[in-house]
Formats: sequence, structure tokens, C-alpha cells
Amino acid sequence: MKNKLLSNTIYLYILTFVKMLFPLITLPYLTRMLSIDMYGSVAYIKAYMSYVQLVLDFGFLLSATKDIALAKNNDKLKVEYILGDTLVEKIILFLISAVITLIVSFCIPILKANLMFLWLYFIAIGITIFLPDFLYRGIEKMECIAIPYTVSKAVSIVLTLILIKSDADVLLIPIFEIISNIIAVLISLVLLKRLNIGIRFSKIKNWFHDLKVSAVYFISNFSTTVFGALTTLVVGILLEEKDVAYWGVCMQVVSAAKSLYAPISNSIYPHMVTNKNLKLVSNIRNLMTIPLLIGSALVVFWGEPIMVIIGGEEYAYAGYILKLLLPVLLASFYSMLYGWPVLGAVGKEKQTTLSTVIAAILQIVSILVIFALGKFNLVSLAICCGISELTLLIIRYSIFIKNKRLFYSK
Repeated sequence: MKNKLLSNTIYLYILTFVKMLFPLITLPYLTRMLSIDMYGSVAYIKAYMSYVQLVLDFGFLLSATKDIALAKNNDKLKVEYILGDTLVEKIILFLISAVITLIVSFCIPILKANLMFLWLYFIAIGITIFLPDFLYRGIEKMECIAIPYTVSKAVSIVLTLILIKSDADVLLIPIFEIISNIIAVLISLVLLKRLNIGIRFSKIKNWFHDLKVSAVYFISNFSTTVFGALTTLVVGILLEEKDVAYWGVCMQVVSAAKSLYAPISNSIYPHMVTNKNLKLVSNIRNLMTIPLLIGSALVVFWGEPIMVIIGGEEYAYAGYILKLLLPVLLASFYSMLYGWPVLGAVGKEKQTTLSTVIAAILQIVSILVIFALGKFNLVSLAICCGISELTLLIIRYSIFIKNKRLFYSK
């Protein structure tokens, strides 16, 4: 069991390393090849697409993963039904997302000015509904996630570095994403066939029941995006495109940091569902504290130089904003650890979701207040994000303390 957990964690860290490394390669390249306004538009549309991706996932990475983790050893037939039903449910959500995107594309100026880019990227995101990552997480075959992603994104990054040279080439970005996702799907399906897992479909009522169950996880994940994607969308509406670029680069760094936390959370979640091992959580918490403090020191003392290296001289101001986002970088690991891997593993899904919703509401109210006071800018927004993330951590840890008896301490 321990060897399997270690293996899954290693594969997830390989996946995370790729997810972090590739953007860190393309980010400084694109910020130098594209104008700051064009990069701002690209960052804005990517932020919107993160919501589309969120709708398509709809919490399945937690709900379906949990169902498969509980059924994998006893009922292969049930696993195949979960796989097929989740695929159908994602297709339904894709159609709903298409209608919503059509409406908002004519309501938000940045989206309306970049319709071709928007829809090409929408197609790219839509292809991901055929990636059975929730299945591989549930059966603890993380290599089946890491391999397709690594190969496909390697193709995308090579094409980006070779062919994108100016604003005139910007449409190639979503086209490369389409090619990349098709490759990932094909590899994933080959691996699925090798595992001898089929796809079965049940009745319509089961699909809507699954959507109802997953909605709890979706609301939690949706609320979490208030700290990142939603703030980018708001910046694009209220401030200039260069501010979107500054904020977008900062969010890229924050996302890269959070991606380092994700393998831990994702690998221990199925394990915690079946074992509820509190000692494992404590060891991980203690182990991560030192690198988190070192990373924080780097941001405090070299925030501006880091951003100049990443984005160029034009992005030096983003380094100051990154320093203000330090509470987010620190607190997000602990709030993630004590979220779904801990509380979700002992049936506290509603409490976990509620904690995220409360923090999100606080964030939204804070934004409304600074906007009403005429103080909305990147500085005040960064401070609001920090307060919200700390609030999320405090709530989740308090719930954990009250329910500590539900875990095994050995």
C-alpha cells in the first residue's frame, strides 16, 4: 500500500513538474513575442476557459474518483458504468457551456474582440471530456495521467517555440492546444484498453443523480476559482489590458506554486478515503513547511527580479503584486491539505464546500467594497485574496479539529 502511494505521488509530481515547467517555458517566450495588450487578452480568455473546464469537470475528479476507489476491488462492472455515465454527463455539460459561451462572448468586450481565439480554445477544452483522469485516480494508476499529458504538452510547447513569433500568430495557441489534447486523449484510450476496462451506460435518471451528487464538489471547486480565474475576469472588466497581463502573470506563478501541492492532495485522497490515516497528513504537513518558508523568502527578497526574468522588464511591477499575494501562496497548501484529502475523506463534503463558499463570498464582498470606495486596483485585490485564503484555512482547520476522532492516528 505504501509503495503504491509513493509510486502514485511520484507520477503526480512528474505530472506537476511538467505542468509547472512547460508554462514557465512558454510564459516568458509569449510575453516577449506578444504585445502586453495581446498577452492580456490571451490571459483573460484562458481565465474564462478555466471556468469552462471547471464546468466540464463538475467535481468528477472528486466524486467519480471516490466512487471508483470504493468499487474498484469488488465490482469492475460498476467501474465501467461510472466511466460511461461520467462521459455522458460531461457531454451534457459541454453543450450547456457552449450556449453560455455564446451569450457571454457578446457581453464582454475582450471576448467579443477575440471570437476566433475564444472558440478555438473552447474546442480544445471540449476535447478533454474524453480524458478519463478520474478513473485513473480512482484505481490509483497515476502513470496513465502523467504519460498522456507529458507527451501531448511536449508537442504543444515545441510547436509554440517554433511557430509563434508575433501577435499575428496568436491563433496558433489554441490550435496547438487542440492538437495536444487530441494526442492526450488517444494515448489515454490506448492505456484504458490495456487495462481491459470497458465503457457502459446506465439510465438517464442515474446521470442526473450523479450530477446532483457532484454538484457539491463543483460548488466547492467553483468557489475556489474566485481566488484566481474570477479575479482575472474582474480585472479585465474594470481595469486595462496591461493590468490583466500583470495579474495574469502573477496568477500563473501562484498556479505553478499550487500545482506543487496538487500531487500530494490528489495522491493521498483515494488513500485517505479507505484508510483515514491522520499520521500521514501530519507527516506531509511538517515535511512541506520548510520548503514553503524558503519559497516565501525568495518572493519577499527577489519578487521583482523573478518577474522580470519571467515576463521581461515590462512586468517588474508584477513582482510587487506577487509579494502581496504571499499569504495566498502559503495558506493555500494547508487549506488544500485539510480540504478534500482530509475532510472529504470522512464524509464532510458539505462542510468542505461550505468553507469554500464562505471564503468566496468574503472575497466577492471585499471586491464590491473596494470597488464602491473607488479603491479597486491590483494592490487592494491582492490583499483581498490573501484575507480570503487565510479565512478558508482557518475554517477548514477548525472543522478538522472538531472531527479529529474520525481519523486513525497510527
